[in-house]
Amino acid sequence: MANSAYCTSSHCSRIFLTYQPSLAGGAVFLSLFAVLIPITLALGVKYRCSVFATVIATGLALEVVGYIGRVLLHNSPTDRTSFILFLLGTLLGSTLIGGAMFIVMPQIVTVYGEEFRSWRPVWYLFLFYAFTAVSLVLQLAGGIVSTVQDEPEQVNTGIRVLVVGLAIQLVSLVLFIGHAMLFAIALRTRRHRLDIKFASIYNSMSYKAFLFAFSFATVLLLIRTAFRIVVIAEGYGSSVAQSETLLLVFDGMMVLLSTLILLAFFPGRVLGASWSETSTQRLPKTQLQPIRATSYELPSTRSSPTYNQMSFKSPTMHHSHYPAPAPRSGLVDSEALW
Repeated sequence: MANSAYCTSSHCSRIFLTYQPSLAGGAVFLSLFAVLIPITLALGVKYRCSVFATVIATGLALEVVGYIGRVLLHNSPTDRTSFILFLLGTLLGSTLIGGAMFIVMPQIVTVYGEEFRSWRPVWYLFLFYAFTAVSLVLQLAGGIVSTVQDEPEQVNTGIRVLVVGLAIQLVSLVLFIGHAMLFAIALRTRRHRLDIKFASIYNSMSYKAFLFAFSFATVLLLIRTAFRIVVIAEGYGSSVAQSETLLLVFDGMMVLLSTLILLAFFPGRVLGASWSETSTQRLPKTQLQPIRATSYELPSTRSSPTYNQMSFKSPTMHHSHYPAPAPRSGLVDSEALW
């Protein structure tokens, strides 16, 4: 039998799977991912989160393509085209779903006010978008080369490129989690400076549940990515790659659960109308300036026939109907603003 990683003879074809994939397992994941696509798009329209929903739906569509390939592998486990569909669909789909999660973090930061503006710099999304784009390109190129080519050297080159692409995705998820943890620490230490504009959101139980669920979904994708790195690095013919149970649990199930969590705690629903208000494209580019106290001049009373200069020396002056003047200079205490 030919080696499942590559074939050393020009007269044999590569065998990627040494077992017959479960038809039921592939069909279940195919159906579930397909059903979630219209649900995702409907939520995006309802809560005006079109970009987030479109990216998630695209990732789900790629997962559907991947499991179509796996269903086809049930009848022909040695079919190269079906394996390529399965490999690329399941690799690229979860990468896009992870990329959609990067869109949400700046929205979360902005809810707490301008005091935390530095935690959502302009380059934040560009950095994670770049990570996602490079990861997608490397995974696509590595996946094609490692499956289309038969020469061992070219196959190994494709596998290395594919592993690098997955590693970039893993690094981006780690940085994303690290940024979120540091922000949580800053938030706890400066809680007295929270903006009250969205207090009804960040004090609600649904928002706190959303933060927990969002974090859990990120960890699931992190576990899934680490698992696929091990599978690819070991080779298509390794015992890990040939275990259908491990694949369905640590890849299909992880991606499915993370997507269900994101839809159950849909960011647009939790953030409500503030989603559009906290959009990074609509944020003011200038920082808040200190509020200066304005001077106040007492109205002139000399023209009044009832004006009595001695009344200002009376101990009952505090009964005067004229308001006391505010300080002429100085800044309002910034702590009092929060």
